[in-house]
Amino acid sequence: MLDNSVMIGKPATNVTGFFIGKNIDKMISKELIASLVEETIQNTDLFLVDVKMKPNNVIEVYVDADSAVNIDQCVTISRFVESKMDRDVEDFELSVLSWGLSGALKMDRQLQKYVGKDVEVKSKELGKFQGKLASFNAEKVEIIPTPKKTSKKKSAEEPQNLMLDRKTTELKPAIIF
Repeated sequence: MLDNSVMIGKPATNVTGFFIGKNIDKMISKELIASLVEETIQNTDLFLVDVKMKPNNVIEVYVDADSAVNIDQCVTISRFVESKMDRDVEDFELSVLSWGLSGALKMDRQLQKYVGKDVEVKSKELGKFQGKLASFNAEKVEIIPTPKKTSKKKSAEEPQNLMLDRKTTELKPAIIF
């Protein structure tokens, strides 16, 4: 359980956010927003990917799903979170967005959706390339590189699976036309 209590009589230092509620007993924070979103999406296939707190009280919530995220789900989350916040205390801007195809796959739940599918790989060791996500664990991702196109005279070599460090590798869904 999050502890959102405020110490009375102590000056606030390095506080990001603002107070909400009639009793001014909660401070808006990334953790508070995440908690409200989690409350909204429990018992669904949706999951929270990230909460970004930006200057001028701009809050961006990114969600993903085991299936797909639709606009109605984003609206429901937004309305629930906004209903728990008090604009009279301080104004804010809230956006609830699908993580989408352009975002890096960060969470195990996202990676699981893409096992066996094409991904775009950006690795510090090997640069950018495409391949299939074969497997992953806490430290590594296994990629089967897409063979480079060769002339008809040369036969393409069977690509070797690559084990890459998750900390230095970014994966995104590949968009293939």
